[in-house]
Amino acid sequence: MISLPLLTTAQVTQTLVPEASSYFLTKDKLYYLEDADGKLSFEQVQQKTFSPVTKNANNFGVSASAFWFRFKLQNPSAGSKGIDWLMELAHPLLDQVALYIPQKKGWKKMMLGDHLPFGQRPIHSRHFVIPLDFTDNTTQTYYLRLQSTSTLQAPITIYKPEAFYTKQNYEQAIFSLFYGILLVMSLYNLFLFFSLKSRPYLLYSLAIFVGLVANMSIKGQAFQLLWPQGIWLANVFPILFTALFQSLLLLYTDSFLKLKKYAPRLRKFFFALIVLSLFMGVANFFNARLGTKLSIVVNITNMPFVIAAGIICYRKGLIAARFFILAWVIFASGVVMNALTLAGVLPFNFVTKNLIDVGGALNVILLSLALADSYQQFKREKEEAQRKMLEMQQETNEQLEQKVQERTQELQLKNNEVLTQNEELQQQQEEIMAQNEFIADTNLKLKRESNKTKDSIQAASAIQNAILPSAERMTDLLGPKYFVLYQPKDIVSGDFYWISKVKPKFKIEDLWQTNQPKTEKEAILQLTTKTLNAKEVIFIAVVDCTGHGVPGAFMSMIGNSLLNEIINESLILETDKILTRLNEKLNKELRQNQGKRGNLNHGMDVCLCKLEKQNDGSTKVHFTGAKRPLYYINQEGLHELRGDRISIGGYHNTNAQFTVQTIELQPGDMLYLTTDGMVDSPNPRRKSFGTLRFKNLMEASATLPIEQQGQQFAQTLEDYRKGTEQRDDITVLGLRV
Repeated sequence: MISLPLLTTAQVTQTLVPEASSYFLTKDKLYYLEDADGKLSFEQVQQKTFSPVTKNANNFGVSASAFWFRFKLQNPSAGSKGIDWLMELAHPLLDQVALYIPQKKGWKKMMLGDHLPFGQRPIHSRHFVIPLDFTDNTTQTYYLRLQSTSTLQAPITIYKPEAFYTKQNYEQAIFSLFYGILLVMSLYNLFLFFSLKSRPYLLYSLAIFVGLVANMSIKGQAFQLLWPQGIWLANVFPILFTALFQSLLLLYTDSFLKLKKYAPRLRKFFFALIVLSLFMGVANFFNARLGTKLSIVVNITNMPFVIAAGIICYRKGLIAARFFILAWVIFASGVVMNALTLAGVLPFNFVTKNLIDVGGALNVILLSLALADSYQQFKREKEEAQRKMLEMQQETNEQLEQKVQERTQELQLKNNEVLTQNEELQQQQEEIMAQNEFIADTNLKLKRESNKTKDSIQAASAIQNAILPSAERMTDLLGPKYFVLYQPKDIVSGDFYWISKVKPKFKIEDLWQTNQPKTEKEAILQLTTKTLNAKEVIFIAVVDCTGHGVPGAFMSMIGNSLLNEIINESLILETDKILTRLNEKLNKELRQNQGKRGNLNHGMDVCLCKLEKQNDGSTKVHFTGAKRPLYYINQEGLHELRGDRISIGGYHNTNAQFTVQTIELQPGDMLYLTTDGMVDSPNPRRKSFGTLRFKNLMEASATLPIEQQGQQFAQTLEDYRKGTEQRDDITVLGLRV
């Protein structure tokens, strides 16, 4: 009971004497009470025990609590003059400010803070300034409640009005000069960016401008001058623009120091810091107190990395980094000390709270000096180069004068030599003109020979087309249900297709019925009763000869001739024997069976089919292939008959033996004979059309009418190649049985 009155009366009353112009309230003259829940009423607070403020500059850091402050004032010279003192709360980022002023009948509550419009303040100032009315010289007790998502500081100063306005005018002049410097430098660097197209100038210009807005927001000047009704802006912009400033600062550092070249590993940490800075700005929208804490961390963390980057790049040869290091060391010192001030480590006063402004101004000035120094260095180097050039020019002139005299004598001696050389050159010119006439005559002869060769190849193409089956011949033998895709790579082709209808010779075995006769009488009876009708068969071949152009065309003519001889004249009608005989004859014709490497090692790949129409309407197909398959499609889908892995002709195929494969197709089934030209056709990326794509095309087209199938094959190939040069001759023959 005794200690309580002692504690409650221990607070010292601040006496306001006319000789002093201001009083800063702290320690024994300013008591506080922390309301952790922020729910205490004014009546409850009056009953609580307060403690003296021991924090430097009355700075309590970032806290979610509400803080109550109590101070006592006495004005001995108070009378009927009215207002003669002002109370300034010099922290513009406080959200809620409530001052309880004693009255004769109770208390007067005055509400301020950046959660209220700026126009509600009694004194037009970026800080919270309240006039104090002393009607008598008695001691008056004041209560002040503060709560904020920003740092909670209570720098309370009691001013005489004239002293306050003098201080405010002085601050406004200083800030106007500071902001003017920043704005001019921002515009100047922006102008340099448009002139030099250099990215660092743009980033630095943006960083200066955003830093200016951030500084004005933190110091309350943006709320006072730019958006006095923008309560949301006043609460969000300080942290948001701080985040943008830090991000632009890091981007500018990365661009100016060329970290990608000089410090690529450190550059990764820079991007992580940029993400952290942007996260700070985003977090501010959802949790302002978290954004404030992150801003302290970011301000302290970023600067060492910026300075370290400058040092690393300077040590690696970037001379321009020296002024960068000095400028940012000074600015970083101001930022770090300001952050320590906000955290409560350093005292809060006019010097510490304006360290960022001072550092920023020095930073801009130093970087401007760096640009000027760079220009002066360039100018000195240019003048030195000009001086050396003049000295060299003077020395050269002296040497030239001496040499002119020497050369004059030499020229007189050489003049005669030149005349002689001119005669020789004239003679050489006549010889060159004669050679030019000879070359022109030779070119004319070569052009004539080229035209003759081209005419010969055109004639060969006409001959080759003449030996190919005509459309009438194909329709006569196969009917209208077929198509041929035939595209030579050159004027003449190494591919050809061949067709023939042959009536086979009678064989005695064909005269017997299913069962062989057991006696001579039965045999005579069958011979006299059997109808002697031989079935006609159709042979179709698609052949790919070695090479293309003229060599391939000659090979195709040989192949066409040999097929006519073997099938139509010799009536060899088994497909395997036909290819065996074709191989033998080609070896003989090209003398490949003599074992001499100097002979032609040419050959051909063949897809040969024999079609036999059956009485039930089906068609029996006998197939033999020389390195070429046969494709057919029936109701079960696509099938492939692989040919023998032997080519017709060549040194190693003189004794080749081929096999025959037989299938039976029903009306409407499709048969495809091809060379490898379409499968090997390239697209612009040099990728071949491919067997799988070719098979898919056959399956997709099989149900189309036969004339549309041919168009589909040609269009698909054209779309795939997209104008790419053809690699080989192309032949595809499709037949619906």
